[in-house]
Amino acid sequence: MIIDVAARLFATKGLRLTTMESIAAEASRGRRTVYMYFGNKADIYEAVVQREISRITDPLREVVRSDCDFETMIRRYAMERLAQLWNLSERNPLLLKDFSQGHSRVEKLRERLNNDEIKLLTPLFRRYLKEKSSHPDAGPAGYAAIFLNLLRGTDKLLTSENGHEEALRVTAFGTDLFLRGMTCRDHTAEAPVV
Repeated sequence: MIIDVAARLFATKGLRLTTMESIAAEASRGRRTVYMYFGNKADIYEAVVQREISRITDPLREVVRSDCDFETMIRRYAMERLAQLWNLSERNPLLLKDFSQGHSRVEKLRERLNNDEIKLLTPLFRRYLKEKSSHPDAGPAGYAAIFLNLLRGTDKLLTSENGHEEALRVTAFGTDLFLRGMTCRDHTAEAPVV
């Protein structure tokens, strides 16, 4: 309940204007009760962000667990990630703005989301690369990181007016380019490097 209240206050008032006292009052609890669970506002903020990370990564896990082919899964992953970030922007636009602009207070938590996604995607790329012996360069974690960096580049678009449509377009285009690059690499593996 404290996390729900804090999330709502962070979304409407912002981090700076939300206090431990306002969280306690909005939750109809005493300040001491809030301090029993959280040492300070930063701890509550981290709990809110961690919950949001789970809301993003849980559906992504389902995509990675699906039994569709690699290209379909990569496209679905990109679009599901964008959909979950859009949902975040609807629930908490200030938090998404912090994420997309890399504010220092959420950078550690943004990095946690990135690491969670790397863990989700690396086995997928490992399976794909095992089938294609022509990808020694980056390795599974490297390809996962490249793909995620491509996707993270569209995060900021979600915070602008009409940004959702542009983010959809850029994400689809970027994902297609990424997949073409991997496919092209498969076909040119035997060609000498000039």
